Amino acid sequence: MNEKIKYFIAGLFIGLSELLPGISGATVALMFGVYEKILNFLSRFKDFNLILPLIIGMIVSVLSFSNIIDFLYKNYRDIFSFLIALLMIGYGCFLVINTYLKENINKGKGFYINLFVAIIIGFTIDQFYLSEIYNPSLISLILSGFFACSFLLFPGISGSAFLLAIGIYPIIIGSIANLNFEILIPFGFGMLIALSLMPRVIKSAYKKYGKSILIFFGGIIFISGINYFL
Repeated sequence: MNEKIKYFIAGLFIGLSELLPGISGATVALMFGVYEKILNFLSRFKDFNLILPLIIGMIVSVLSFSNIIDFLYKNYRDIFSFLIALLMIGYGCFLVINTYLKENINKGKGFYINLFVAIIIGFTIDQFYLSEIYNPSLISLILSGFFACSFLLFPGISGSAFLLAIGIYPIIIGSIANLNFEILIPFGFGMLIALSLMPRVIKSAYKKYGKSILIFFGGIIFISGINYFL
């Protein structure tokens, strides 16, 4: 397969994965064998001729599928939210259990402390953002864009799951579908900040602490799904 076509198709699937909570765009990039090229481009601006079709694929995918997801959320909100909550619970459990069983991590007290802190933070985030869900502030939009884009670079961590965890996912999806630039511009600004600052930090942090980070965010995502039923 032509390399540019491969990267375009990878971009389509990465874009779709970033719209669905519980599916990691970085994991999809690993499956297509383009993850390392993405990190190299973000840290050293190499391989732009391959990254460009990938970016185009992501944009096409996001603009196309955001309308479908927005339609499902608006017209079948209870069923859609219920299914997403189940997906997050399952995804959170999978992250924690799979990492515990297959990765070389601390399985003693450190593991349980990490998971306990994640659960507490998951409950706290949910309560903190309740007032922001329908009227997000400029700062919360910038921070949401920053963290969502940062998590995109971590295999196993879903940026859209983070957005759902803090309660702002429906607004972002609706804004993409309806091209609401009042929301998208500050959110995109946060993403640009992450793209300029985080690749080198994430590359080294994931290499050193990545497996523990998966446990931590798995706990937060699990609790975010549980919060739907509380």
